[in-house]
Order: sequence, then structure tokens, then C-alpha cells
Amino acid sequence: MEQMFRYTFGRRIRWVSIGVLILIVAAVFALYLLYDGGYISAWFLSITVAVVGLCVLSIPRHIRLSDSSIEIHCILELTEIELIDVATVEPIERRQIKWLVPVAASFGLFGYYGYYLNLRTLDWVRVYASQWANLVMITDKYEQQFLVSCDDPEQLISAIESARARALEALREARLEEAESR
Repeated sequence: MEQMFRYTFGRRIRWVSIGVLILIVAAVFALYLLYDGGYISAWFLSITVAVVGLCVLSIPRHIRLSDSSIEIHCILELTEIELIDVATVEPIERRQIKWLVPVAASFGLFGYYGYYLNLRTLDWVRVYASQWANLVMITDKYEQQFLVSCDDPEQLISAIESARARALEALREARLEEAESR
């Protein structure tokens, strides 16, 4: 049984993204006028287009929960977490993420995603959020942390926990059958 949990962009993300894009266009235009189309404006435009392009390719779209895994779909990226590897799933309040610092990440341009460093615990957290509300922390048995946002975090948590229980039961049954066949 598959379930989909969609990302919705909040008003703040839309305005921040529009503002950043307007600032980039204004900076490119100003550099073009000030340096008469020289190499500085060309370098700035090239680097800016590359960074914005990478941001656009990593925009989170939806979370798909299947019988065996949690898949976080971005425009070009797919992160898959096996259900039998999930250790904990818990809701996170906004005040609990105040120690997250973006390292290789987007902080407001089309969402919040990438690698963040938790300064309180010095752990790496992979963030796939379209807003700083309705957050869910998924920790796997390798202590990797994934912070996701969705419209209904309680439903996501209960769906992951029930799918995880089914996956673990299927694994136990398969191991019992294998042991009996020996």
C-alpha cells in the first residue's frame, strides 16, 4: 500500500524566493552596466545560474511511503530510507531546530533542503522541508537524521510506524521460514 505526502510552499518561501531572484537579476544587471559586460558580470552570472540551478533540481516534491521504504522525491534527487532501518520517527517543534546551521544547503530559496549541522549535538541532518512547520525527524539505525515537512505530520508518523511494523513482521516471518527449511 503506497501513500503520498505532498509538500506545500508557504507564503514566506514564495516571497523569499521571489526576493532572492529579483536581487540576483538586479545584481547581474548592475554588474553588466558597471563593468560594460566584462568578465566579472559573466562569472557572477555563471556561478549564480549554477547555484540556482542546483537549488531548483533539489526542491522537495513529495514523500512516498511504500511497503518497504520511505522515498523523498525531489525534482531530480531521490532519497530512499528502508523501513526496517528506521529507528525513530518523531514530530519536531520549531524551537528544537534553532541550532541547525546550513552547510551545503538552501536556506529559503524554494524551501529548506540539503545538509545542515546541528550545533547542539554536532550531528549532520539532511533537511527536506518546504516550511519550518509540521516537521518530522526520521532517524535510521545508522544514526542518520532526516528532517522532513508535510501537511499532516501526525498521519505521516502513524503511517511510517504501521508500515515499519508490517515490514519487520514480514522480515521475522521470512527468517523463521528460512530457519525451518534448514
